[in-house]
Amino acid sequence: MDIATIDHIPSSSRLAASIDTIAICDNLNEIKELVLPAKVDLMLLILCERGTLTLYYDSSCQKMTQHNMMVLRPGHILHRYVTSPDFKGHFISLSSSLLGDMLPPLAKTLPCFTHFRDNPVIALTDDEVASQTELRDILRRKTYSQGHQYQGEVVRTLLEALFYETLGLYLAHWSSVDNTKEMKRRDALFYSFICIVEENFRTERSISFYADKLCISPKHLSATIKEASGRTASEWIDSYVILEAKTLLRNTGLTIQEVSTKLNFTNQSFFGKYFKHLTGQSPRAFRSSPQTMSSLNTK
Repeated sequence: MDIATIDHIPSSSRLAASIDTIAICDNLNEIKELVLPAKVDLMLLILCERGTLTLYYDSSCQKMTQHNMMVLRPGHILHRYVTSPDFKGHFISLSSSLLGDMLPPLAKTLPCFTHFRDNPVIALTDDEVASQTELRDILRRKTYSQGHQYQGEVVRTLLEALFYETLGLYLAHWSSVDNTKEMKRRDALFYSFICIVEENFRTERSISFYADKLCISPKHLSATIKEASGRTASEWIDSYVILEAKTLLRNTGLTIQEVSTKLNFTNQSFFGKYFKHLTGQSPRAFRSSPQTMSSLNTK
């Protein structure tokens, strides 16, 4: 397997690009958590600036050429990849936990994502490639440099900019193809599930509630959501609850008890155990922690 690197990035800057939540690499071998073949528990953005890259995943094979971009969501089985000798490009990975903290209301974007689950490669213009590489270079510098106490927030903002820039490219491409075809039943159920979660997650966390709303069994719901998204139904529900809890703890004057009540927990103790299990921190520790890179990490 021929693995190419990018000469213009000093080797001292290629740090295997990992701070548990984000990696910015010239080849996949630099992502320390990813030993191929592997089930990918992260969002992976790949840009081919020149040359070719062939990616083998699940039962598929995708060949990328100059100015192609590809996004793989969590849940795929990645077997191997092969680059041409003149390959130049980059790989950016985001952990599922960090991605969950950043996602906009998914009901607005899921039709696009379900289409590109099976059609993940799009062709970019010169200007679009320049925009992607510019964001990558800024993100790389800010991620791996010694910064001030708000560096974590700067990195998060840059990640959100990259996410929305990439989403905009995919939505524009999606609108230019035939998007009138019905979604697969699996993806349509996922879409309906997310819509209901966004409306009810503050008060309902049980899978049975959402299964009843969709008139299917909890077992069928769990299996279908896992197949469609790479994450379980419970993980999706938890991600919405935790993001809301973090927002309330960080940006409001509500007490921890009031946050617990607002999210329909039986008591503050149960809320604390739930929050710590999913984030590795107690609500009190999270609220008092400085806004540094450590605040991006979730368990």
